[in-house]
Amino acid sequence: MDVLSKEWFELQDHRRRMFSRAVWIPVYGTVLPLERGRYPDIGHVEETLAVGSAVIFNNKREKAEKLDWHYWTLDNSTPYVGDDGQFFEAESFYDHPDERLGLRLVLTHYLNSAHPRQVFINQDFVLAYGLIEEGDYWLRPNEGYEQVVRLKRRDDGTITFVEIRSEYLKDYLAARNAALRLYYYRQRRAIIPNDPKFEWPKDFSLVSKPNDRLEVRCNEIDASGDSPGTTWAMFKAWRTDVDPEEEVPDFSGNDDEATETESTTGVRGDEGGRFLVAGEMWRGEWIEPAAKSCRIGYEEPDEALMVQIDGGGGRVDLKTLNYEEVGKYLWFKPEVVNDLLSRRGASMNWYTHDTGGISPSPDWLLHFGVNKLGLINAYAYDVARRPLWERRIWAAHNCRPDGGVSEELLQVQMACNPANTKSPEFLIHNAISWLAHVFQEKFAAELLRNHHEIEVLEGRIHRFRAIDENGLRSLAKDVVKATIERINKNSLLIALGESGSDKGTLKLLQSLLAKYTDETYAYSRMSPLFGVYDLRAADAHLSSSDVEECYVRIGVDRSAPLVQQAVQLIANVAKAFGVTGGDLKRHAPDPSHRAGVDS
Repeated sequence: MDVLSKEWFELQDHRRRMFSRAVWIPVYGTVLPLERGRYPDIGHVEETLAVGSAVIFNNKREKAEKLDWHYWTLDNSTPYVGDDGQFFEAESFYDHPDERLGLRLVLTHYLNSAHPRQVFINQDFVLAYGLIEEGDYWLRPNEGYEQVVRLKRRDDGTITFVEIRSEYLKDYLAARNAALRLYYYRQRRAIIPNDPKFEWPKDFSLVSKPNDRLEVRCNEIDASGDSPGTTWAMFKAWRTDVDPEEEVPDFSGNDDEATETESTTGVRGDEGGRFLVAGEMWRGEWIEPAAKSCRIGYEEPDEALMVQIDGGGGRVDLKTLNYEEVGKYLWFKPEVVNDLLSRRGASMNWYTHDTGGISPSPDWLLHFGVNKLGLINAYAYDVARRPLWERRIWAAHNCRPDGGVSEELLQVQMACNPANTKSPEFLIHNAISWLAHVFQEKFAAELLRNHHEIEVLEGRIHRFRAIDENGLRSLAKDVVKATIERINKNSLLIALGESGSDKGTLKLLQSLLAKYTDETYAYSRMSPLFGVYDLRAADAHLSSSDVEECYVRIGVDRSAPLVQQAVQLIANVAKAFGVTGGDLKRHAPDPSHRAGVDS
């Protein structure tokens, strides 16, 4: 819709829209979606939305229906005591002292000109959904930190507009046996140089219904914003009996003989030449509650999530598996791990080579296993009892059974005999730390440089990055960043007793290992590290044959599923670092012995 068109001023687009169908529902404040120029300069264009609301109990809706715009605007929601001693709570919404119709979801408080207006979300709503405030949002941590309330502010930090996600608002209304009465005012106006000749009614009214009114107007104005020829008047009155020498003056008397007055009138101006065109809408709307409250307490919406439990292609509702003796496993694509880990507060721990725990939130890890094809297995009951928002993630990545159930997962869950293995994800971090510890012990120097992204990088080193070829190569880059690129070249030169070298850090590390073992062994041991280091540049510099050669040097079986290739990549790099540390531990002399030999 064109701005400044007849339809724009008549708010035809907004008249078609109802907040009851919106994802976000405003409950408080004023916002200017469009603002250009200054009033009353020609070219000024402005759109305003002002909102007032209250939660109205179902048995009070008829009375609330009769209240016009002025009842819903919110100045201060301060508790007070009436003349008869009755206490009025800050949140309560009254049409008169004896009739509590409902409550406010937003409370405001003005202190003085030194402080911006204080705006608060009703604590009952905050506590009902376990919300925390972060910046301009109220989030629900127990539902993936979903945004439930969002705010808009002025530059001074004052909250000017509050919106609530419809799903939560309607859930709350259902719990309170109430509906939200929303009353809002919209205005569009512009200052233009010519009369647009829109042929509007002389009484300005386009719509005149209870709780739904639309007025449009076009008036000529002058440079001050008033109608051309507008007059003004000023009246002045003063006392003539003021005695500045009197110590305690008393002006309590009303002696007209001791006062004088004067008045002045004038005309603002009659130049005109500009037109104020405006459309205004006042509307009351009901936001109905949900059929029932599904989120307060331990309730949740009733939603069918279909999953496959056998190779026949049949599907069942995941909630039917929510009993401990279900005796079924589910299969998931490895992408489910990346989806879960992308959520705020997510965590993953490894228990054995192919089993671990994962959760998209900080608590309550779900036990999973990885089968020989790289698919994820989890006990159906464990998945079925997760919160709904998390079950949606799992169900989205469910796939048909293939490759059997993870051997180590069956071993621990059904045979009560956990495997005595370690995951490569666990070993790589321990291997590089072990090498650094040995290096410090033998050569009194720090092998690794600190890296501000190391914690993030370590969290990204896992087999499920390899959902495609690019993911496998991206994993290789992060392995290099977290390990090889942290090696301090100067420390290696110190250990080798050299003052300088054109060799890179891997060549120097190979030379150090060869110094205490032999060249052939050192070359073989370091091969996976050179392979993964070269692979990091595969996208830009290496041919396909060179890429495959890198995988050979790392020790990756290219015929294996990609997830298993990632396992081999991480494991062989970890082994290279770990065994190098062990060799230096056994063969490099201690600092005191080396000093004696050097002397």
